[in-house]
Amino acid sequence: MKRQTLALDIGDDSVTAVVVRHSGQDRRVVACASVELRSREDLDPALAELVGQVPVGDGVCVCGVSLDGVSLRNLRIPFTDRRRIDQVLPLELEDQLPVPVADQVVDYLVTGSGEGGSTLLVACLEKERLGRDLDSLRRAGLRPRLVTLRDLVLASSLLRDPSMPDDFLLLDIGRFSSSILFVHRRRAVFFRRLAISPFLPVATADAGTLTGSDRDAGLTRDLCAEIMRSIGLFTISSGTDFQPERVMVGGAPSADPQLVRRISTELAMEALPCDSVETARMQVDTRVQETYQPARMAHALALVRNGGRGRQVVNFLKGEFAPASLLLVSGPQRLAAVAVAVILLVGVLSWLGLGYRGLRDRYDRLGTEMTTMYRETFPGATRIVDPLVQMKANVRDVQAPSIASPLFSGEKRVLNILADISARVPESVRIQVARMVIDQESVQMKGMTDTFNNVNLIQSGLRKSPRFADVAIVSAAADKESGMIRFELRLQLREGA
Repeated sequence: MKRQTLALDIGDDSVTAVVVRHSGQDRRVVACASVELRSREDLDPALAELVGQVPVGDGVCVCGVSLDGVSLRNLRIPFTDRRRIDQVLPLELEDQLPVPVADQVVDYLVTGSGEGGSTLLVACLEKERLGRDLDSLRRAGLRPRLVTLRDLVLASSLLRDPSMPDDFLLLDIGRFSSSILFVHRRRAVFFRRLAISPFLPVATADAGTLTGSDRDAGLTRDLCAEIMRSIGLFTISSGTDFQPERVMVGGAPSADPQLVRRISTELAMEALPCDSVETARMQVDTRVQETYQPARMAHALALVRNGGRGRQVVNFLKGEFAPASLLLVSGPQRLAAVAVAVILLVGVLSWLGLGYRGLRDRYDRLGTEMTTMYRETFPGATRIVDPLVQMKANVRDVQAPSIASPLFSGEKRVLNILADISARVPESVRIQVARMVIDQESVQMKGMTDTFNNVNLIQSGLRKSPRFADVAIVSAAADKESGMIRFELRLQLREGA
């Protein structure tokens, strides 16, 4: 599947965009453009002009910015754990920045660590400045997932080349200023912005202006002298013996081979343009050969190649500026998500369908088994609607007590029981029988009498009968309305009675 990345390089004097299409291991530049930037206040019109020349598309957007507005500090922290560093770093920066730490986005690189702690390269960008830049990007239809320092990304990309020495110097030359970055033991350790460029006009004593090679040579010597002073300052302040083996020259002026040779002579070390490394890693589509400028677009290519990976890149999109989500940012990703959702939906529906079919088959099989069992248990049944309900009803009928025994059966059993009860209740006792239930095992009798003592007399008289194994008073209570005593007796029949 083809993917697309748009890299936006916001320098001091230009804004450059490169669109790279990825297909497997192949990466090809399919669009590029560069627009002049006179000041940061002109970012909106510059971006509007830029997006008119390159397709924004639905791919990933990454952005690199210059040191304009960025504060840099080299600090030593007595901790190596990043969580502890994150906690104490704002306190360390509180008295070192012109703007309060709470009003800045802070990120850092660990340039060294040991038993005594960690050394850091800290970058701070004002939230107000970052917010304005992000608003300008959004108005142009761009939502980057990474905002980092352009020179750090270029150095990080250069480090992926195995031919690069462990110690080198990156010199980025702009129209109005330059920046230097020291790489020691393959780590970025020092970063500085220099307010000097080989292309600045130089005023002479007679108010004229030097032009041509004399001006360039003088400014180049001043720039290289400032670089050597920075190397000495870093060596003294950090105690690091930094001896770069090569200087990598970036920016549009690096396309001038005479300038690169002059820098090499002044610094007494090998000098190479950065585009010689970055261009070798990308294929350029034939349709953009005329607009493609390797020296000007080396930073943007490094953004595509590195993409913010690794520890040697800072990212200012954090905290309140963190992107809401990095998922489904492109058309192909959305199509892939829809395809996956459809496959999952089909799978779930198929599983539910198979499950329903299995349950239905089991239900029908159990229903057939219950009907068969009901016919075997009750062979006289002619109409079967719900075998379970009908079987429960038949079982209740079988288990129900035989309370409706025939009045004349066998030896007139019920009449004998009634005659025995009537004969054993004392004539002096007034009794009203409200209900009598006779089954195969017992007699239940409910009624009313005058006093509680009468209930006891009835119980005593019935206990003398040979028909009853036991006579128990289930309940006896006074009726509130009539004042008579309601009672219930249970008479247990003897076998054969």
